[in-house]
Order: sequence, then C-alpha cells, then structure tokens
Amino acid sequence: MYIVDVLVEHPVMSLDTTFSYLSYDYIQPHVRVSICFNKRNIIGYVEKTVETALSQEALEEKNGFKYNFIQEVIDEEPLLNDELLSLADTMSKLTLSTKIGCLQAMLPASLKPSSSKGVKEKYQLFVTAVKEGEPKTEKQKTCLSYLLEHPHCLLSQVPYSLTVIQNLEKQGFCKIEKEEVYRSVTDSDILLDKHITLTHTQQYVVDGILSHPEHISLIHGVTGSGKTEVYLALTEAMLKQNKNVIMLVPEISLTPMMVEVFKKRFGNNVAIIHSKLSNGERYDEYRRIKRQEVNIVVGARSAIFAPIENIGLIILDEEHDSSYKQDSDPRYLTSQIAKIRCHTHHASLVLGSATPSLESYARAKKGVYDLYEMLERINTKPLPYVEIVDMLEERKKHHFSSFSDLFKDRLQTTLDQGEQAIILMNKRGYSTYMTCSDCGKPLLCPHCAVSLTYHKYDNKLKCHYCEYMTSPQTKCPSCGGNLKELGTGTQKIEEEIEESFHDAKVIRYDVDSTLNKNQHAKLLTAFKNHEANVLVGTQMVAKGLDFEDVTFVGVVNADTGLNIPDYKSSERTFQLLTQVAGRSGRGKKEGTVVIQTYNPSHYVIEDASHHDYHAFFNHEMQYRNLAMYPPFCHIVTMVISCKNEESVVKASNDIAHYLKTNLTDCKILGPSECTIYKVKDRYRKRVTVKFTDSKQVYKVMNQLVHYYKNGKVHLSIDFNPYTMM
Repeated sequence: MYIVDVLVEHPVMSLDTTFSYLSYDYIQPHVRVSICFNKRNIIGYVEKTVETALSQEALEEKNGFKYNFIQEVIDEEPLLNDELLSLADTMSKLTLSTKIGCLQAMLPASLKPSSSKGVKEKYQLFVTAVKEGEPKTEKQKTCLSYLLEHPHCLLSQVPYSLTVIQNLEKQGFCKIEKEEVYRSVTDSDILLDKHITLTHTQQYVVDGILSHPEHISLIHGVTGSGKTEVYLALTEAMLKQNKNVIMLVPEISLTPMMVEVFKKRFGNNVAIIHSKLSNGERYDEYRRIKRQEVNIVVGARSAIFAPIENIGLIILDEEHDSSYKQDSDPRYLTSQIAKIRCHTHHASLVLGSATPSLESYARAKKGVYDLYEMLERINTKPLPYVEIVDMLEERKKHHFSSFSDLFKDRLQTTLDQGEQAIILMNKRGYSTYMTCSDCGKPLLCPHCAVSLTYHKYDNKLKCHYCEYMTSPQTKCPSCGGNLKELGTGTQKIEEEIEESFHDAKVIRYDVDSTLNKNQHAKLLTAFKNHEANVLVGTQMVAKGLDFEDVTFVGVVNADTGLNIPDYKSSERTFQLLTQVAGRSGRGKKEGTVVIQTYNPSHYVIEDASHHDYHAFFNHEMQYRNLAMYPPFCHIVTMVISCKNEESVVKASNDIAHYLKTNLTDCKILGPSECTIYKVKDRYRKRVTVKFTDSKQVYKVMNQLVHYYKNGKVHLSIDFNPYTMM
C-alpha cells in the first residue's frame, strides 16, 4: 500500500500544504487525482508517493486521523516537467502565493488541478484503402476506386454511404480507424515567406545578441525600426542550433499579427498559447508543445509557462507593457519568470520596446543588460510629424466638439486621399459617467466606489470592475433630479466620426467589440483589407499594429492617464502616446499625428511629440530620484481588504505598526485608501514599503501573509516587478 501526499485544488493559504491519502497502487508524482476532501469530491495534485508496510488501521492509530483512498487517477503521465515543477516552488516563494495557485497558473484550463469540467482529445474517423479487388456490387466497386484514389481521407468526406464503406471493410478492401486530430487554431493555408533581408542596423543587433549567449539584451528600437525582423532572424539562428524559442507579446490583440508573421516564416513549427483560444484548442496546443512537435511558441503572458524543452531564446516584445504583470494571485511578472527559465536553460533573453520601462533602460545604461539602439525606421523613413492642440484654447473659441478644427482637417484630408486613420480614446463605453444636474452626485456602482459607464449599444449602465449592469436611469436616486451624461468613450467617438465624416467607415476596437472568439483577428483583417478606413479604440490600437496605409493618428484626450495618483502615470502616458503615434506613416507615405491635450507644456506631452525617449528618461529619472521611486528603490504594495470597513481600518493600522516595528532602513507609507476604495463590496486600504534590501522584507511579509491566512481580512502583497530580480 502507498501513502500519497496531495495538494488540493483550492488556492488559499490556509490549505497550502499536502494532505495524505492511501492507494493500493503506486501513483506517479505530479499527476491529477480525484479525492474526497471535507465530504466533497474535488481534484488533487500528487506531490509524493511513499510505500508503507502498515495497514490502514495501523496508520490511523499511529497518526490519530482517518485516511481516505484516492478515488481515481486522472492523468497517465505527469503534466509538468521537472523544470516547471521547480519553477512553481520558486514562484510560490517569490510571490508569497500557494503552490497549487502557481501550478494552476502554469496549466491550461482543461488541465488545471481543478474540478471544473475539462476537455479530452478530439478524434475523427478515417478510411484507408487496403487492397484492390472485385467487391460484390457496382456501387462498392466505384467506392473502392474512390478510396484507392484518396488512400487516407475523412469518413465524413467520402461521397458514399456508411453502409457501402462498412461492407467494403467486411470484405477486407478498406479499414475505418479512429485517429486523434488537433483542433485548428489558425488558417493552415498561410503561404511561407523565407526571404530575409536585414538592414545594417538589424544585422548588427542580431550578430551582437548571438555573440553573447545567455545574456539579457534590451533592444530600444523606435516604432517601425524593424524589431520583428530581428526576432525572426534570432529565431532562425536558434533553430539552426537545434534550440527552441518562446516569443511573447503583451496582449491577445497582438497575437494574431505576430502569429501570422511567424507562421509565414516557420510554417506549422509554431504553437500558439493565449486565453482567447477555446479550452480544446489550448489543450491541443499544450500537448503539441509537450510532445516536442514544435520548436516555437508564440503567445501572451501565460505562454511563458509552455512545457518546451531545450530553450535557447525567450523574447518579450513591448517589454514595458503592464499586461506582462499578473494582477491576481500569483502576482508574477513575466520577465521575472523568463529570467529564471533562461538561467535554467542557459538561454538568451531579449527585451524589445520603442519605449522601454525606466527600470529596464536604467539597467541597460548601467551595463546589467546589453543595450542595442535602433533609432531610425526601416530605409530611414521619417517618424510621423506630431502636432499638439491645446483644448483649453479650443474651449475659449466655443469649440465643444470632441475634435479640434486641426483634428477634423487632418482626418478629412486622410479620408479624401483614400488613406486610413487610427483614433485613440482610452475610455470604453459611450458616456464615462452620469451625474445629477441638481445635486451633482454621480451615479455609482452599488458594489464599487466608481461611476457607472453608459454603453449605448447595449443600452446598459455598466461597472468596469465588477461587471454590474443596470438599465439607464433618468432620475437621480438621491434627490430625484435629472441625470445627464458626461464624459466620452470609444462608442461616442465612433458615433461622432460617422456623423461628422460621411465617407468614414469605422471599426471600433476595444474590449467590448472583441468579446467573441477570434474577433481580434477578424476586425484587424477587415481594417487591413480596407473594409473600413478609421480604426477607433482604446490602448489596444497603440501596440504592435502595422498597417502601411495608416497615415493619420489622432489622440482625443491625451490626459486620460496623466493625473492618476500613481508614480508610473507619466511613464505610461508617454509610452501610450509614443506607441500610438508610431502607428502612423509605416508604409511608403509619410504620417501625421494630432494630440489633443489640456496640458500642452507638460514634459510628457512635449517629449512624446518629438519621439524623444531619451529626453523623457532624463526628465522622469530626476523626479523618481527626488521622490525615491524605482529604479532608485524597491517597492512593495500591500492591499488590505474586507467587507467590513472597520476591520479594514484596524487591520491596516496594525500592519503599518508591525512593519514600522520590524523593518529597519525602510520607508512605510500609509495606510491610505486605495484609489478605488471599494471594489466588489470589499473595502480596500493600502500600505506601501520602500526599501533597498529585500531579504528582511520578504521575511516580514511572509509572516503577515500567514497571520492573515484564515481571517475575513484578505492581505494581498504586490512586489514591484524588479524586486528580487
């Protein structure tokens, strides 16, 4: 008999330990099993199996508790290799998360240690001709002729009845077999394009990275400088060395374009991993990778956990993007995981961006990373000309439209010339809030401390945090006054463009318009094929898109994220403006950009208008140094939440006091209310710790996590991405 130590599927700290079960047969570690836990049937993950000579009764008498038997073994072989299992342990310690939570983050939904319904292999019936001969009937003869001409084809595609085929099988002329098939993720008819011509700068970058294996390299390349071609050349070099590659993009919206580029170059040697795939598709892609049937994995954040062996290179495109940070437990940073995997495989890590994070660029300037600059576009094409419009001056002229006169003029010229435009409005919905014209109170979500956004196409008021929805209201619930719509979102911009520009055909590209499977690819393909000439969207339109006929980019409100109380707000705004401006003029024609702002003299706006990353870096580093923010220190943010407000206040005060008592050479800020004080009926307060030595901080944080693991108060700890790296 065997004692089996099992992790249960619930990723909560109080259950972050193994529970012992019995089995008459040996069970491999790291497979899923069905167990009874607390009178419920759930899924467990086997950590260890040890043989015992004692009987069940003897074990129960010795240890003082009852043993249950494993009900069922789900997997025939371990789900993860030794490297990823070791990574789960490291990740659990780094993020102060449960190990089962880390394992669940690594696996596709269909394979997670969870009792939610999974998917299985997909099978189809094939017919294969075995021999020639003379069947009994004329119809059988013609069917056999067809099968001999098509020796291995789907049963459903044979133009004869099942009875005829079965009779042929009985006579030994053919056989019907069930075969596993992979679910198709992309168009299999993509034409291969093997031609590579690198510019002098691109070749210099490729040669430099290849000559320094196992290094971390940062490619700072302006938009349109050809970073993608560098990635392809590096990938090809790795394949020649019989090594594998992981290529990451920050968001699902970018995956279709990157997949198309890689499939054109490397064909079916590419697997795809991202959350918009169906469970079945992710299951198949995961097994293709695990079976070593592909050498390249392309995907979003979760693809970093692909079970691929012999990694030679990991690439993070748009490395600055906040989407690379997991915002729920386990709160990992993709580049942090990539560094660990590269270290294990002795692989190279390439970080690429037109606007690198300040932390990455500072490390490159210090020589911690190898720095490669690509400061010109391909064939020395000029960067787009950027014009700034002061919207305060527009208001003084009694221009209250969402678009300035200059914006309208540039957009109309673009449409008249048969070219395309991209419009950035970084707010979803139609009106961003509704407020009472009498008492001035906004209409708030009953579960979150945020205003409800009006979505005209659904005719609903929605909360973008808890997904609460209600029908539009006309009367204020506080005083009975009339409610009016204020603020602008992508839906209103779409409507205003269609009303103001009669020859405009608009595609809206935001979270609401891309909910359905494959909608990202469909909308981008439609725009590429000129089914529309204006693409309106949120920050999704700012990243990675490459349309040669886009010659105008308009930013409706550049100040949307500039005044958020976050030390990274200036950096994120600069990155967003620079990235979206770079979508213009990428083809043969020169591009223009119009940025509408209420802060035209702000250094972020000015530096972005000149595409001057170095000027912004110097400006921002001065402020970060004065205020002691990263990269001049590390930061840990602790969010304390509970449905009871008094409990949150008490716990946050206790935590701040404990930190001040037990940490030296650290600055404790708070407790203070989070920017959004209530989310999903939970009140939230924040305590921030600034420090330079992480060892003592981790120890204290770990003590706090375990102290609050069983209570109603939830403690979430979010380490600055570059802590412990």
